[in-house]
Amino acid sequence: MITLQDFCYEDLFKDLNLFIVKNKITVISGANNCGKTLLIRILNREIVTSNTVLIDQAEMNQYTIEEYSKLVQCIIPLEITYEQPTLEEEMFYYNDNKEEIEKTIKGLKLKRSIHKKIKDLTTKEIVLSQIAIALIKKSSIILLDNIRMYLTEKETKEVIEFLKKQQNEREITVVITTIHLEESLLADYLYIIGNKSVALEGQPIEVLQNDNKINKLGLSLPFMIDLSVKLKDYDLIKEVEIDKNRMIEKLWK
Repeated sequence: MITLQDFCYEDLFKDLNLFIVKNKITVISGANNCGKTLLIRILNREIVTSNTVLIDQAEMNQYTIEEYSKLVQCIIPLEITYEQPTLEEEMFYYNDNKEEIEKTIKGLKLKRSIHKKIKDLTTKEIVLSQIAIALIKKSSIILLDNIRMYLTEKETKEVIEFLKKQQNEREITVVITTIHLEESLLADYLYIIGNKSVALEGQPIEVLQNDNKINKLGLSLPFMIDLSVKLKDYDLIKEVEIDKNRMIEKLWK
């Protein structure tokens, strides 16, 4: 769905290779200032480069602005361009399917926000409403940049879980940038950027077992992954376990 090959940009990226698979959730992580938000802005066509970026096998710049805005929705918290006075009116502006709107509102826990004026929404409500509108507009690609900065860990997990349920039904491709690696446990694929390129990539559980490399890149492992890796080193468990209760059961056996 999205391809960047041997991508270079100023002093931030050198020979960066990303292959984002259609209808999957991909997390892009890395330490602060590694270029995650810049990458999102490039994919959103806010920043023009001389590199070739393929979107659904077509060069990004071949799309008209209107075509691209329908295809890709970028959620960078606090950057909003709503035209209607309330969230409900904004959603109906793009989609008059009441059932679909209600399902989206319920899934993102926005029932108390639906009748609020856009200017009165809290930061958390703005982030969730941006995601809701991206879904209602039937965008094929949704880019989420560091939403954890404005949501709690639990809220972020709930958003990703909801998007995961929508993957096949709505046929959406989701790209999430974050410094919090626990979010990748809900994703299909994980890229970790380091030293201007992709340092690690693959299935999240497999990537996260590279504890030494990840620590050197300035990132922290999720607690259960970190514990599992250490217990595996001492042959106390055979496989990585991310569920606390199952871990306790294994240790008691």
